Amino acid sequence: MIPYNSILIEIAIPVLLILGLERFAVVRFLRTPQQIAWVRSHSWLHPNAISRARYPMGFLSVWFLYMGYPRLCFLFFTFWMITDITDGEIARRCDLHTEEGESIDPFSDKLMYSPMLVYLAWQGWLDPVLVILFLVFDIIGQVSRRFTKVKAANLFGKAKTFLVVVLLIVVGLVLIYGPLPFLGRTILPLLGICTGLAFCSTTFKLVPNYWYANILSIMNLLCGLAGCWVVLAGHPLVYALGLVFLGQFLDLFDGRAAERWGSTPKGEIFDDVADGTSFGLTTGLIAAASFNHMWVGIALGCVYVAATVYRLIRFVVEKRKEGILGGVTTFSGLPSPGAALVVGTTCVLIANDATSGIIITVTALLMVSRVPYAHFGRSILPKIPKVVRVLFLGAFLFLLALGVHRDHYTVPLILSFVPAMGYLASPLFGLITRKRGV
Repeated sequence: MIPYNSILIEIAIPVLLILGLERFAVVRFLRTPQQIAWVRSHSWLHPNAISRARYPMGFLSVWFLYMGYPRLCFLFFTFWMITDITDGEIARRCDLHTEEGESIDPFSDKLMYSPMLVYLAWQGWLDPVLVILFLVFDIIGQVSRRFTKVKAANLFGKAKTFLVVVLLIVVGLVLIYGPLPFLGRTILPLLGICTGLAFCSTTFKLVPNYWYANILSIMNLLCGLAGCWVVLAGHPLVYALGLVFLGQFLDLFDGRAAERWGSTPKGEIFDDVADGTSFGLTTGLIAAASFNHMWVGIALGCVYVAATVYRLIRFVVEKRKEGILGGVTTFSGLPSPGAALVVGTTCVLIANDATSGIIITVTALLMVSRVPYAHFGRSILPKIPKVVRVLFLGAFLFLLALGVHRDHYTVPLILSFVPAMGYLASPLFGLITRKRGV
């Protein structure tokens, strides 16, 4: 029997209490200019000082675990990882950001979790090969900061750190309370994802900044090509959809990478070809293969692909005609990444041909329409509280890892389908709001 009450009382409530007290202290004591000046005048509250204070804490956590105090180790480790949020908040609110801090902060994170990973691999709780690969990528990434202009952690590095903490929490709960089937199955997939993120984080530090956007687009293209192969080879459609979803994650940031660091002359072409492959061709093949009546599926898949290609070409032509150099905040017609998520999840989740056909047709019509859609990454995502984004991402990745281990993806698919349908209908909500005068 799973000891839910013990986990709640001994772990969940203390951790939430620590996090709540930290959030209260930061908000309460960094409100006024006088409070900010006081913090700035005390060197021990400088973000770099807090980061350096974490240096030995990972080793102390391992010592507590080695001495037979796993619960104390868990809470001690959690407290010091929460201070990683604290120093970042102080740096922003008190304008104490430094170039040195961009290297110190990720280094302190590595010193926090690396000893735990090594000890748990030595004890047989983690796969030693994956841990070694992870640490090699991590060390290369940290050393590269001495030779690169950009010192701060990139997106992949931040996601890696967050997921490593999730992994250690899962292992800690299994270690303390014994076999937990629901959690235990996620350990290996989570470690594999962390290793992949560590590789991406290091790779993006070693290439020129102006290639960031192209690399994201090329990775998106590779996801699309791999997705096409998955469908044509007769493998489960959910695997192809997973590759499309990964391509959407990459596409979410390639435009902003181009705006921040520039791109090559062919960068826009890379992006369009990648989008057309992942969000058009791969998703169209998923649609075609999902129908019981083959020719109906092929016809609807072709309609969807044609709408996607038209949508992409129209967007580029009109953007150039209007002289828009950067990104946009509003699209004319449903954007192709959103359409791909709607159609892909529909075809994998819903077995009824009539329902799937209606949704695919409506999606294709919305893509070629002039209905205004807000840019998800620029207009919608920033309005969602950071804590909500982090919790949703953590829950989704955890459930996805569990789904990978069990080869059963219904829950993460539903978590994707519901927001996708909400985005599909979002212009209707805007119309209702305008009519009410809000």
